Amino acid sequence: MFIRLIGNLNMHSFNSFGKVINNLLYKKGMQYFVIDLYNIDLEDKIFLNIQNKLVEIFLNCGKVVLCGIDDENKRKIGYTKDKLFYVKEEREAFKYLWM
Repeated sequence: MFIRLIGNLNMHSFNSFGKVINNLLYKKGMQYFVIDLYNIDLEDKIFLNIQNKLVEIFLNCGKVVLCGIDDENKRKIGYTKDKLFYVKEEREAFKYLWM
């Protein structure tokens, strides 16, 4: 599932984003997510929420590719071997999802 976000990701907008992920994960059974954050402004308070949602996906045997995120924000989100991948462009995601 490719998800392209635009704008500001704050506590309010993350709640909506979380509901979409929950629907895709639990109701639709999706396990592979490519989330494009290239056009997103991330508020510092939101990183714990992002980490929690990623863990939720990982616990359901899912994988996530994050696109367009800078090195500073990568460090804030963290690293998870074989489940979380960072790429510059969406098209690079395909080489990580079906490994």
